[in-house]
Amino acid sequence: MGNYKPEQLEPLFRQLDDRLRQVPGVRTVTAALYAPMTGDSWNEGIRVEGRPEPPPKENTSAGFATVTPGFFETIGAKILMGRPLTDQDTATTRNVAVINEAFAKKFFKDQNPIGQHFGPSKIKYSGTFEIVGVASDIRYMTGDYKDPVYPMYWTAEAQTVKYDDPDFTNGESSKHYLSNIVIWAPGNPPGIADRVRKAIASVDPNLVLYSVDPYEQVLSTDFQRETMIATLVSLFGALGLVLAAIGLYGVLAYMVEQRTSEIGVRMALGADRGKVTAMVLRGAFLQMAIGLAIGIPAAIGAGKLMTTQLFGVKPWDPVVLALAALMLGLAALLASAIPARRAAGVEPMVALRNG
Repeated sequence: MGNYKPEQLEPLFRQLDDRLRQVPGVRTVTAALYAPMTGDSWNEGIRVEGRPEPPPKENTSAGFATVTPGFFETIGAKILMGRPLTDQDTATTRNVAVINEAFAKKFFKDQNPIGQHFGPSKIKYSGTFEIVGVASDIRYMTGDYKDPVYPMYWTAEAQTVKYDDPDFTNGESSKHYLSNIVIWAPGNPPGIADRVRKAIASVDPNLVLYSVDPYEQVLSTDFQRETMIATLVSLFGALGLVLAAIGLYGVLAYMVEQRTSEIGVRMALGADRGKVTAMVLRGAFLQMAIGLAIGIPAAIGAGKLMTTQLFGVKPWDPVVLALAALMLGLAALLASAIPARRAAGVEPMVALRNG
């Protein structure tokens, strides 16, 4: 879009919106300075109208993005108070913004934010934007997933703020060059990527389109490291389970070998094969029970430590612990099956003679 002047951008995005909405399967379209979870981030300090300059060490930063109408509907964010940005927010109307819940809690706490004014970085700009809506919190920035959602606000592409500071004026021009187009096409219709490319080229063949990616692919890219770590942990966990089963098998096989004479005596005195098998299995599951008694509290403790390091990890998940206990039980059953069968097959006279 380097060939476009700032005043040409809003009509361009309106044309793109109209053309893309004609693509079969497309429900809604929006453009944004950067879309959720794409890895970009624009931030600035916030000044609220009617309040003094905050202390130097106070964190007043918030993320922001310029968007076109239909943004919140397209990305699936609900408007909890007020209204979204619409076609009625134009260059001739007052400058407005929609904030998220985190922004409202941070800067307005128990106040109603609708109708309040704020601006970027300097007290003299604190009346720049009027809040017209509050959107639900969504994860917009990448990284720091264990932290709460970051305060954020959105402004209209059609509105340009007039600043008396050259740096602010340049920044205002830059934020209107929207780099992402978000399309909601339920079901991801086949061939939609090619139709999107053709639709954009029909508006201006010189526009550079880097890629057309499903959001699942965008998110998987963001979580590549976490996915790799989870895969490695799963592999090591599976390896640990196999080693535990082999170890349990070795212990039980050795126990059967050592108790061959005892087993022979028991069978000579009337113990049937079922009782001998049950005796071996009891030994296996006793060891498993001891392991669970030690392992479950240790797993809960480790989970509490991991909650500070990993996103979405709960210190106490009864379903996961129950599945782990079940898997260990199955491993113990498989590991003890061969020794139990061997014990049940001991011939009493042979065992007594060898004992």
